[in-house]
Amino acid sequence: MLNKIMSGLGLQGVTVETHLHNPTLQAGATLQGEISFKGGSSDKDIKGLYLQLMTMAEVESGEHEFNQPLVLVQWLIRSNFSLPAHQSYHVPFSIDLPHETPITEVVCRRNGTRVWINTYMDVDWGLDASDRDYLNVLPTPAMQAFVQAMQQCGFVLSSVDVEKGQLTAQNFSSTIGCYQELEFVSSHMFSGFNEVEVSFVTEATQTHVMLEVDRHFRSDQLLAMTLLHHCLDIDQMTQQIRYLLKI
Repeated sequence: MLNKIMSGLGLQGVTVETHLHNPTLQAGATLQGEISFKGGSSDKDIKGLYLQLMTMAEVESGEHEFNQPLVLVQWLIRSNFSLPAHQSYHVPFSIDLPHETPITEVVCRRNGTRVWINTYMDVDWGLDASDRDYLNVLPTPAMQAFVQAMQQCGFVLSSVDVEKGQLTAQNFSSTIGCYQELEFVSSHMFSGFNEVEVSFVTEATQTHVMLEVDRHFRSDQLLAMTLLHHCLDIDQMTQQIRYLLKI
């Protein structure tokens, strides 16, 4: 009934839907899919058709914290075109995810990471259309190796979330407006550690790791190491972590 009323008034809007061919993939990989959209009850001019890579990030404001949707990357798929009434179109796409895309597929006690593709159509003099499709972002081999090395050092992955902001170290910095934190806790009593928060800044051939170490009765300490993708020896990585953490 509502559609009939809106159609009679010339208000029935444009619809858009995205189909992802490979929603499960690693950061840095190519995402492929197709955008399907259909004109409404009248001809419309479309300012732009966009794909946005988004996540939910924790924001600190004074003493308060809240979650906020964050656009990591935006791709313009098509701009300034006419969409006739009731006409359907299908547009294939192929886009490369940033290497720093937060991972979602991790085993831990609490995983607060969500990543999705938002399809957005900017309709001139009309109601904008959008669609949301979630991604399953797998850890890279370097991340998997590091988590295994931390486990060999006696740590358990407790929680994972995303923080708004930028990581900066001497030889690297994050680039997408947020960073992911993996919180490890010791599996041993009286270890001296409250927690170790780990963040990855991944590039094409290497992954930088920042560790924020929280020990009992000590101030926090920031440490960093770099994992070369062609040399991911878990035993060697374990020794390097032990050396950094002095355990």
